[in-house]
Amino acid sequence: MGKTVKIIKRTFIGILLVSVSTVVIFGILLLLSPNPPIESLNIAQAEVGRAKDVEAQKYAKPTIEAAEDLLAQAQFEWKLQNQKYSFLRDYGKMIKLTKDATEKAKQAFEKSVSLRSTMQVELGAKLKEVDEQLNHFDQNYADLPLKGTTRQNYTTARLRYVESKEAYERGAYKDVGFNLDVASQLISRSVKDAHNYLSNYFENLGKWRRWADETVSWSSRSNASAIIVDKFAHKIYVYQDGKLKKEFSAELGPNWIGAKQYRGDKATPEGKYHITKKKTSKYTGYYKALLINYPNDEDIQRYSIGVKNGNIPRRGIGNLIEIHGDGGRGINWTDGCVALTNNDIDKLFDCVGVGTPVTIVGSLRSLKEINGF
Repeated sequence: MGKTVKIIKRTFIGILLVSVSTVVIFGILLLLSPNPPIESLNIAQAEVGRAKDVEAQKYAKPTIEAAEDLLAQAQFEWKLQNQKYSFLRDYGKMIKLTKDATEKAKQAFEKSVSLRSTMQVELGAKLKEVDEQLNHFDQNYADLPLKGTTRQNYTTARLRYVESKEAYERGAYKDVGFNLDVASQLISRSVKDAHNYLSNYFENLGKWRRWADETVSWSSRSNASAIIVDKFAHKIYVYQDGKLKKEFSAELGPNWIGAKQYRGDKATPEGKYHITKKKTSKYTGYYKALLINYPNDEDIQRYSIGVKNGNIPRRGIGNLIEIHGDGGRGINWTDGCVALTNNDIDKLFDCVGVGTPVTIVGSLRSLKEINGF
């Protein structure tokens, strides 16, 4: 019996020692187990977030995607190691992945900041260039009766420019490029088309100046009044004895560039005419009017040739072209006449009479004098 008790005691003590040893060893293993590299993971996540804050997804997409992929691998590795006993875990691979993710995220940040800075400067300069082109068009061509495509291109360019400028001010530089390129191309095309259109028109400058010189010379020789209408300047000049005496602002037909071709084209004619009748309000639909002898022989000949060649519709050449009142509207609105304010038509009425020459020209100044081209 005593022997049995001793055996039991020894067995118990042995088990106890083994248990204690196991606990001690396990505790030591726990103490020696590696800590998960949370700080390394947090740093990588912070760098990825910093890169995204400067829109690395737009400006350094492959690099930020590589950083995000490495970060995802690191998180997966962390989860994998956490499934093991703590003393069997190995975070070496996870640490390397987080470090690589951090480095890639830093590269994405630097690339994005650098590219944004470069784009800010380059796009800012291009915005200024397009703005200057649009302003040039506004100043020199916007009020002209241009072809529909030329004006449509300008309108689209203006809209694209506004969208680009708004995106630029938001810092969304990637959204600026395409719209700004389209705006630049369209406004360049509009300016070119408008300038070519005017260049063709101004091939008549020599003829216009000759007509004007002949009219002024006639006024000087005859000691009489004469009128010159400069359509491009929207001015009426009144000469007396060959000297400029009065100047008035004028409004024309909407399609005033070029000579009048046919009835209803809303174009103001060009040529050498004279006053055939002075009308008070009782005899005109306007405040007062000075009727001129449109069409003259040259107009009739041009119309006949145009109809014969099929270049002009057979609508009749038109007539009843006047210098009349009721102007001052700030737009070109007549059916082809020249409109003055009532105050100005009163002044003109008093210094001209039937037979007074009325010479209507496209311009007295060259295109280069007008817009620098």
